[in-house]
Amino acid sequence: MKIDNSGKPLASVTARPLEGRTAAKTEQAAEKNSVSINPLAAQLSNAAGVGKSDSPFDSKKVEEIRQAIAEGRFAIKPEAIADGLLSSVKALLARP
Repeated sequence: MKIDNSGKPLASVTARPLEGRTAAKTEQAAEKNSVSINPLAAQLSNAAGVGKSDSPFDSKKVEEIRQAIAEGRFAIKPEAIADGLLSSVKALLARP
């Protein structure tokens, strides 16, 4: 296929009025921005403790690790990581 570089103008494009299209796009955007939570999903997140303040997150510990990484003192222990992964998998497989 050969590309035509003759510089001929394209066929004229007919402009369509925006009326009606703008309202439809606004409506679609509102649908995209709305969120609804399935009641079952809300029950599951409550049972799992999602969003509760008693989470095991320790910001002080995170800051200590971040500082150790920045200073090059953080030691990675692949054996400990592998052992932790294996125990997690075993626990998941043991669930009924």
